[in-house]
Amino acid sequence: MGKVLKEAREVADGAGYGVVTHDASDRDDGQWDADGWKVCFQTAAGQRDGGRPVLDLGVVRVDSPCPAADGEAVSWPAMPGVAGATFVRAGEMLGAVGVRKVRPESVYTDVALPADPSAWRVCFQDPAPGEEVENPRYATAYLKLAPPDAACPEEPYARLRPEPAP
Repeated sequence: MGKVLKEAREVADGAGYGVVTHDASDRDDGQWDADGWKVCFQTAAGQRDGGRPVLDLGVVRVDSPCPAADGEAVSWPAMPGVAGATFVRAGEMLGAVGVRKVRPESVYTDVALPADPSAWRVCFQDPAPGEEVENPRYATAYLKLAPPDAACPEEPYARLRPEPAP
C-alpha cells in the first residue's frame, strides 16, 4: 500500500502473488500506465494460474489522495481564503494545500504590478475560498492585488485614480 503500481506488482509477483487492479475512486478509470497509479487498498482475490493467490489492488492516480474507503470519491483539498493576506503569505497558504502556480495581477487597471509584489495585499482570488481544488499541483490561483498603501476596491478592474470629469 502506498507504492506506485509498477513497484507493487513487482513486490507481489516476487512474493508469489498474481495481481488484478481497479480504480479505488468512484471514477472507474482504466490503469494503462503502471507508473501513474499508486496503491490505496488491497484485498485477497482468490486464486488463479494453477492455484497462485491473487491480490486485488485498489489504485488511484499518483497525484491523487486516496479516498476514505475503496470506491468512494477522492477528497481534494479546499481552496483557502487568502483575501487580506500579503502576496507572500497567500503563496504560503496556497502551497500548504499543494497549489504551485500563483498568478498575481494588479486589482487596479491604472496601477502596474511591481516586479516584486511581496508586500501587496490580496483583494480577490480565483478559485474562490472553499472551492475544491482537483489536482492542486496543476491548478493555478489567480490573485488580484492592491498596493500596501491602497484599499481594496469593491470589484476587480477598478481604477485607483478615477479620471477627472471633462
